[in-house]
Amino acid sequence: MKASYKKWILLGAFGLLVAAGAVALWKVTPGGRGAKPAGEQPIAENPDHELKALAMELEKKPGHTPVLMRMAQIEREKGKLEDAAQHLREAVNSDPASVDARLELGRVLYERGDVGGAIAETQKILESDPKHVDALYNLGAIYANLGDSQRARSYWSKAVEVGRNADGGKKAREALAKLGGS
Repeated sequence: MKASYKKWILLGAFGLLVAAGAVALWKVTPGGRGAKPAGEQPIAENPDHELKALAMELEKKPGHTPVLMRMAQIEREKGKLEDAAQHLREAVNSDPASVDARLELGRVLYERGDVGGAIAETQKILESDPKHVDALYNLGAIYANLGDSQRARSYWSKAVEVGRNADGGKKAREALAKLGGS
């Protein structure tokens, strides 16, 4: 009985090795899941394909903030700021508490030249969280770019005060140094 038991163990192990080899081979051969035909980019490297896949995902979960934010990021990278803003507005409308979506919307609006919209969206973050370091930093940057160094200094000083070790606080400290503040 022991010989028979060993035989089945060896056959099982051999079967697992064959299956593993077949899976590995399938992944690297044309038509396999891991292989891409010549000239075809993987979805992650092809923004248009990724946008289509995300749109299908959005049909399943309308208003899904992470999907909308990824779509906005792709559109922004493609230089389509109006489309990016549209996705971000949809994210904010479906989840008004999403600070990340609102912060990104403010950034995109600023890039589009809608300074008033950028300020308004970023201010809404501070209404619910007056110590949001990135919102404070962004408002400081907007006002610095508008030439209002007093307001820029005020927002950046607050960002340093509330988030000394956060990225926004560090960037604010550097910006204050360039502005001549401390």
